[in-house]
Amino acid sequence: MTTSAGDRSGIKIVQVSVGEALERDWSDPSLDIDIVKVRLTTLEHQRELEAAGFLVKPTWVNWIAPLLDSESDFLERLHFKERQSIRQARCGAEAKGIKWVTLPEVTSSDLEAFLELYDRQVARMVRGVNYARRQQRQMLRNLDSLLAVYAYADDGLVGGCLGWLRPDQSMVQLRFSAFEDSARQGMLSRVVYMAVLDAARSRGFTWGSLGNDPSLFGHTAQPGLFRFKARLGFTPIPTQAIPPQVTGDEAELVVRMSTLADPSISLAYDGDKPAAGSDGLPKAIPLRAVQYSSSEESPQSSWLSSCPISVECRRIAASS
Repeated sequence: MTTSAGDRSGIKIVQVSVGEALERDWSDPSLDIDIVKVRLTTLEHQRELEAAGFLVKPTWVNWIAPLLDSESDFLERLHFKERQSIRQARCGAEAKGIKWVTLPEVTSSDLEAFLELYDRQVARMVRGVNYARRQQRQMLRNLDSLLAVYAYADDGLVGGCLGWLRPDQSMVQLRFSAFEDSARQGMLSRVVYMAVLDAARSRGFTWGSLGNDPSLFGHTAQPGLFRFKARLGFTPIPTQAIPPQVTGDEAELVVRMSTLADPSISLAYDGDKPAAGSDGLPKAIPLRAVQYSSSEESPQSSWLSSCPISVECRRIAASS
């Protein structure tokens, strides 16, 4: 059995084998660990790991929703408060003189302008990871597969979103988005996202995706991102349910909350058999949301009411 430990953006994570995960007492207060993880190549040990307190889960999730025939049809599926938020965001952007434009094509200079905006956004994050810069070369090689909506104010680019056109899946996947703080506070992201989805709809695409996120919201991705995407009518599914299958599964045990957002949200498998999803979503093992919190209070109804999957709550010590 092998054990590897690391400090990832301030969180102490240990990687262990299945055998060690099941045999060791992770409640030992002398352990200086926040999260225990096991990489899984199969779900053979799912039941034993879950009985030991681990969540068995995809490493990454993808958020998808049908584009439907029109934006009005798409919005009709949302809670009235979310529809209201989108209307308010558009009115607020127009009142500030912000204009959003669907680029006819994406050039290398267009991409660089977005990446500089993305750089500034990541720099403001506590545990930000610059995924866009990591994929810059790949995007430069495939500029014709990008769909971009940029938002401009008097002082230049204040927001934008890059979508990845995937004709093989009849899907546009919102790959990266970035906004100046002032634009984010005005909810410009909603305006830009709707514009990307509408541009894809006009091209005959069937599905929209809000991209891939780590299945734990509370570390690099924050719980607010989960709530935002759920309120927009998107459902999380294992990323590997959509070709190409580039990610896998893991088991996760949160030992303490001291360096995680409180509460945090983790997406785990709700069963072990793939099933067809609602709205014609790809066949995949269903997911459930598990809220980690150091408080005994119940989760906030504001995100529960918009959660597209079942919810479970777990209380975890703030520190060991």
